Amino acid sequence: MGRIQSSIGLITGTDIVGTVDQLMAISAQPRDRLLSKASELEGQQQQIASLTATVIGVQIAGDALGSSSLYRSKKATSSNTEALSVTTNDNATAGDYTVRTLQTAATHNIQSAQRYDAQDEALGLTGSLTIQPSGFVDDKVLLSTLNDGLGVQAGKIRLTDRSGASAEVDLTNARTIDDVLEAINDSGVDIRATTSDGKIRLIDQTGKTDSNLRVEQLGSAETAADLGLWGIDEASSTVDGKTIDLPEGTTSLQGASLSQLGGGSGLGTLTDFDIELADGSTANIDVSSANSLGEVIDAINGSGLELIARINDAGNGIRLRDVSGGGGSFTVSSSDDTAANLGIDGSTDNSIINGSDLNLQSVTLETELADLNQGRGVGTGSFTITDSNGDTGAINIEVDEIETVGDLIDKINELNIDVTASLNEAGDGIQIVDNAGGTGSLSISDTGSSEVATNLGIAGTAESSTLVGSEATTIEITADDTLDSIVEKINESGRYADASVIANDDGTYSLQIRANKGGKAGRIGVNTTDLDLNLRTASQGQDAVISIASEGGTTRFLNSSDGVFEDSISGLDLTVKEVSSTPIQVSVDDDPSTAVTAINRFVEQYNKLVDQIEEFTFYNADSQEVGLLFGSTETLRIQNGYGRLLTSSLSGAGEIKSLAQIGVRLDDTGKLTVDESKLTDALNTNADAVDEFFNRTNDEDENVGMVGQLSALADRYAGTESGMLINKTQTLATQLERNAASVESMNARLETQREQLLSNYYAMEEAIAKIQSNASYVSDISYLGL
Repeated sequence: MGRIQSSIGLITGTDIVGTVDQLMAISAQPRDRLLSKASELEGQQQQIASLTATVIGVQIAGDALGSSSLYRSKKATSSNTEALSVTTNDNATAGDYTVRTLQTAATHNIQSAQRYDAQDEALGLTGSLTIQPSGFVDDKVLLSTLNDGLGVQAGKIRLTDRSGASAEVDLTNARTIDDVLEAINDSGVDIRATTSDGKIRLIDQTGKTDSNLRVEQLGSAETAADLGLWGIDEASSTVDGKTIDLPEGTTSLQGASLSQLGGGSGLGTLTDFDIELADGSTANIDVSSANSLGEVIDAINGSGLELIARINDAGNGIRLRDVSGGGGSFTVSSSDDTAANLGIDGSTDNSIINGSDLNLQSVTLETELADLNQGRGVGTGSFTITDSNGDTGAINIEVDEIETVGDLIDKINELNIDVTASLNEAGDGIQIVDNAGGTGSLSISDTGSSEVATNLGIAGTAESSTLVGSEATTIEITADDTLDSIVEKINESGRYADASVIANDDGTYSLQIRANKGGKAGRIGVNTTDLDLNLRTASQGQDAVISIASEGGTTRFLNSSDGVFEDSISGLDLTVKEVSSTPIQVSVDDDPSTAVTAINRFVEQYNKLVDQIEEFTFYNADSQEVGLLFGSTETLRIQNGYGRLLTSSLSGAGEIKSLAQIGVRLDDTGKLTVDESKLTDALNTNADAVDEFFNRTNDEDENVGMVGQLSALADRYAGTESGMLINKTQTLATQLERNAASVESMNARLETQREQLLSNYYAMEEAIAKIQSNASYVSDISYLGL
């Protein structure tokens, strides 16, 4: 017979389920007590975890007081924040500095002066465009590198030309020899300054003999002597100073040495050349004694002709501009190869002769591979070389420990294949020549993901027998190319520059090529062959430059590619925003507010701990309610431990032994308070003593000051190894696990008991039903008499 499904007994009318539930509630009381205890334990566990986090917060805030520089913090102010912002670092010392912002940082940017009506129409140009990151012939010699590194003292000199006119020349801000020459040439006296064979040459252009040509030192600086001009007082129109000691690797005072041009082979023997301007005026320029390209340009500019000579926009040759206004041709020629070797021979009806690339050597055997490609290097992978006979050799930069270009050339020449590696003729890379004479072609390819051969410019298959590598990138331009497609080709390479089309204000379009690396190191040169885009430099790639001098100290010059300077000597971090015409005064003063802020932060964190303990351990006498951690040994130990430490005098401490001496005290609520005035006075008058109080060390260099004591106390309470709160958390977790197991066991027993009770009640109902049924049968029995 199946169980009766109704919760009410059909025979007795008893609420079976309700009765069983009441009985089970009585039986479940031990389990419910365990569940209530588990809830309490979980609450305690959460509060212990919260206490642990707060104690760690106190420890972190205390550790922040462990930097000795905190108590010697400085603040810096700039007298011209629009031009220069300044902050201090850990090395800053109090004092006054004079800063001049001489130059802002700029990224090299080239634009086409030629304008086009559309950016997506074919230009009909055929030729090539080359972007190069080196070979610039106008590098300037820094004064600081001269005279065996002693440099040139900043100061003033007086010049007197042969007419007797004098001028004061201020060289306090000069950084390079070019700055010195420019200052002399702009001084107002009729003296032209140039260089000659490692000396400064002064040329009087007055044509008079009323006075000697003189140089005098003004003030106590030795500027004239450092420049080799000391004591010049001669009845001559041309006077050379004394030889100036050049830094190693520099062979010319002004611009590229002629011996470095032509890929390092020089320009051959130079004699003289003729210039005829469009107005018919002529001059013969003698450059036979020139040692540098700068001296050649000075000779041209000193010819008396109405023309301007300078380095071209690409930075690799000479540019001449005829400003005579004549209607004839502008011609440069020579009876030998002098004009051609200088890249300026020719005749034009235009006013400008843009000289050819003079191939300044930028790569030597000693050049580090890591320095190639604007410092990007070539990578550390491998590549293979296959000669025309099909024989293959492999080079691995890292495995073969190749560091310089010379190392690479040697390794290639040691391969068991018939090729020869050497520097290329342009002096900006290497070349590989096939000597095998086979039927195949010389080929070089990178291995796997390596880009070494590509970065060296030698990857590919030789059309003849030679693969010539170069730092430069060449883009081929066809008649179908548009401005958009030229931009796409340049950006596809992406080696040194990014290109874009710019819209001009008149609705036309121009090409823009912008270096993808800032500052002087990102400078690029762009040359075109067989096409004329009229490319002009819109902004020169240059570093920001400042001069800085402490009060009574020497002037130092600093460079930065992005205008941000981190000067370890002064301890100042400076950011140049614009060039200032006047000196900027920077003052560095003590700044106790930094330490005050850090100590206040510690106090705030500690007071959070006090509030938290009060919340977790409260006792309400009226309602008899208590916090979950009321009376816990953990909270008592934390209160007592921090209370003793924060109010005690540290043994072995110096002049300051307690927090109270610097204005930090516990109030009657157990919280810390800070008397900022007293704390500031202590930092101003005895920062070393405050530092020692917090950061005194023992012989093992362990912090046994207040910071060390706070850290040790926090470790005892919240340390991951045997920390009191961590141990408590683990104890609570174990209790919860045991409770959970007991509850699970009780639940199983209670379920069995419930099923048994229900079965018993249902069985009782069935039994009573049977009895009633039998009684009915009995009552229906009647006596049958005879």
